Amino acid sequence: MEHAKAIAASPSSSSSPREALANPEAESQISAILFDMLVKTFNSNSEIEQSSAEIKEEIEKCKESVEVRSKALEEAKEHLQKTAIAVLQIFNGPEVV
Repeated sequence: MEHAKAIAASPSSSSSPREALANPEAESQISAILFDMLVKTFNSNSEIEQSSAEIKEEIEKCKESVEVRSKALEEAKEHLQKTAIAVLQIFNGPEVV
């Protein structure tokens, strides 16, 4: 953006775009602006990719945690059901299943 202001402030800004492009100084400024934009875009993309990878890694960790917890809950449920059946059998006799 600073480069764009410099171009606008330059004496050649009153000339046509073709004349401005023929001016080596203006061409250099435009190249610098484009290069800066490309670098910023590349850096933004790199940051996005890094954040995306970190988020995916966290999602996988959460999935694994959910699986472990789910398995533990299922085992606790089965144990509780077996215990409840055993208690019912003690009080009511062996025919309760």
